[in-house]
Amino acid sequence: MSTPPSPSAPPPAASPLSVAPPAPRHPPRRADCPWCGSRRLRPRQPATAPAARCALVVCRDCRHAFRNPPPGPDHPDGTLVRAGAALRHLLAARALLGRCPEPESWLDVDTGDARFPHTARRFFPYTSFDGLDPTHRVLRARAAERVEEAYVGRLTDPHLTARLRARYDVVSVLRPERSPDPRAELHAALRALRPGGHLLLDAVDPRVLLAHPPGTRPTARLRAELREHGCVPLTPAGSRRIIARTAPARPRTAPAQPRSTSA
Repeated sequence: MSTPPSPSAPPPAASPLSVAPPAPRHPPRRADCPWCGSRRLRPRQPATAPAARCALVVCRDCRHAFRNPPPGPDHPDGTLVRAGAALRHLLAARALLGRCPEPESWLDVDTGDARFPHTARRFFPYTSFDGLDPTHRVLRARAAERVEEAYVGRLTDPHLTARLRARYDVVSVLRPERSPDPRAELHAALRALRPGGHLLLDAVDPRVLLAHPPGTRPTARLRAELREHGCVPLTPAGSRRIIARTAPARPRTAPAQPRSTSA
């Protein structure tokens, strides 16, 4: 009598960080500056560059440099870029450790698969990390327990701005060049911080650095904007990475006691 065939092994379970459905590689090309709205843009790359390539563009009015069209949220990074990002994550987390050693809550903006919270957790094991991303990759990151709460969308979305107001000790934005409105996102990040909280920015895309003349400080505009909103930059002026602290909460003053009058 023949032996019945053994049942086949079940297929392996899908990884929580499996690849998300592909999104458009590039958003539409911009005709105005994402920082000041000016339409006086000057390309920094030759006109022979391929049309699908992100060209460097400089605003003639505010000197803001950006990639046009900006890279999409699922734009693939090369091996060298991913290796550089891993080192950047490590250095950014270590830099914040000296300024804010024990944050209770942390929001990572444009977190993707939450690689940065995964790296930062080795320095901040007791911190609660949340992630926000315009794609559903952040939901897979939550399933993999890289973040505790996951939000899909932009920080500038009004319902997210209201929900996350004054909720975090740290907000990190390590890919600001991918925001369609970096100035509005900066303001929204500040609103998500508690009084005395820390904002961590890895402010400039390395390619964008090449669009600025030697000796200039491309982060000066960000620092000025932070100061206007009551933040104190804690890192040196020439640093690409910015750590800023919001103003602490004002202590409540006790009501004045009425003076007793002697008879």
